[in-house]
Formats: sequence, C-alpha cells, structure tokens
Amino acid sequence: MPRTKRSKLVSLTRTSRKTKEDKSTLIDSLRAASDEFAYVWLFSIGNMRNNYLKEVRNLWAGSRIFFGKNRVMAKALGETTEHELKKGLAGISQRLSGSVGLLFTDSPPAEVADWFDTHERKDYARTGNLATESVTLPEGPIMARSEPPETLAGPLEPQLRKLGMPTELKRGVPTLRQEFVVCKEGKRIDTNSAQILKHLLIQQASFRIVPLAYYDGAKESVTELSLTPEQQLLVQQANGKDDEAVPGERKSARVKKPNAARKEGQAAAKADAVAMDEDEDEDDEDDDGESLDETGGDKVTDSMMLPAHLR
Repeated sequence: MPRTKRSKLVSLTRTSRKTKEDKSTLIDSLRAASDEFAYVWLFSIGNMRNNYLKEVRNLWAGSRIFFGKNRVMAKALGETTEHELKKGLAGISQRLSGSVGLLFTDSPPAEVADWFDTHERKDYARTGNLATESVTLPEGPIMARSEPPETLAGPLEPQLRKLGMPTELKRGVPTLRQEFVVCKEGKRIDTNSAQILKHLLIQQASFRIVPLAYYDGAKESVTELSLTPEQQLLVQQANGKDDEAVPGERKSARVKKPNAARKEGQAAAKADAVAMDEDEDEDDEDDDGESLDETGGDKVTDSMMLPAHLR
C-alpha cells in the first residue's frame, strides 16, 4: 500500500545535515591543506556576517579557510602527539573550542597579524549585542544619522510606535512627544532597539577576525597570541555567552564551574513535574468519585426528578 501523507517527513530547515561523506571530504581537505601550506591560523569572528566572510575568502583566494565541527577538524589534524599530521600541530587541535575557524596560508605571520588587526567592516547591531554607545533621542522630529541628517519618512511612524517609541505624525514627519532612550552603553540591545537603530542608520557592530594562535611548520610549534579586552569581548560574543571561556585556550587549562542557574532551573522543572503529577492524581480521584453536573452543582438524585407533591 502507498504511504499516507501523514507519514511523510517534512524538514523545516533549509540546511541539510552533514553526512559521513561530507565529514570525510572535510578531513581530506584539511590534511591536504596542512601538507600544502606552511602556517595554520586559528581564529574567531566577531559579529559574523556571511557577505563579509565571502569578501574575506576572495581576499585570501591563494589560501584556504575552513569552518566545521571542532571535533572533526581536530581529528583531521591529530588530537595527540601520536596522531598529529606534523610535529606540534596537535597544539592547534587542542585549542579548537568555541566558534572558530582555520586559515592555511604561506603568508608571513607578521603580515597576517597586521591584516587581522586592520580589517574591519561596520554593520548594524543585532539582538543581544552590547551597545557601544548610548543613544538618546530628544523630543521633536526624529533624525537619522546621515550626512546631512534627515528626518525619517512619514510611513515609518506606525512601525516606530509599535517598537515602543512615543511618536506622532506632525506635518508628515515622525515626531517624539518626549525624550526617548534607545540603548545605553554596555547594556544588551533588545529586539526593538536593534530595529530602531537600523532605522536611525546607527551601526554599532563591527565584523572583525580575531587571531588566537598559529602553527609554524618550520619551527614545528604553536604560538598563542594575547588578546586585547575588545578582542576578548568579540570572541565571547561569538560564542553567545560573555562568561564563556575564550576559544584558543588549552582544554586542559580550563576549570569547569558549576552552573548554579542551570541546577536551579532543573530543580524547579522537577518540582513542577511533581506538582503536575499530583494535580493529575487529584483529577483522577475526582473522576472516580461522585459525578457532577455541568454547572458544578451537587449530585442529581432520583427524588429531585419527581414533582414537588410526590416527594
């Protein structure tokens, strides 16, 4: 019999899962690149943007850039001294943690490091980013940060009001009835603030590549780079948690700290489950007891169904 439509599996994602063949191809490509190039760079990307990453790939067309699961890339390079492809290359595998990528190149380390420090692309901040500056709009017409400054278009006023701004339309210009704080420096940007900053043409995100360490094939050693506070913040944001360990550190050097919030959440969830079970038991007891009418009254007896003079 033909399968029914109900049994058909529909994928809700556009990205297909990697197969064993894809992983094998990545491993083979990494091993071939390690034999071809003299240097292997470990890096992280702050404020990832696909269009800017394509630009970087074009600029480094003579080199190879890889992204993939850290476990797969570590297996390709060799996780221990016994399995490493080249002497000392396991130092890169041991630092594969967090959101990182690999750059294989023959360019001198000084040239690569200088390019990493100077390459930057501005973009609009997204939800969860830390505000790099405080933005407060005064009462009156809302001005975009352009050259020269211009007022926002009138059709945007309803959308601005939905985003929480106390606005009204005066002579076709969106106008604030009172002072409005969009974001504060060092605080996280929420969804509404991110949309407002985009309407105001205020860019508070920077696409940057942060070098963490590099392997020198001639010296057969790994050099770990020191990060500035700004670079550390970019790396932490790339991982989604500001308090997460910085990628590039040796795994053995990490100290795992208990997540108190997670434990409290698990305990609360367990307590809720117990409470739900108790509520279900009480409902079962009610079902086994006397039957109630739909209006929540007492039990209906036969005598109640008789006329008053026959009771």
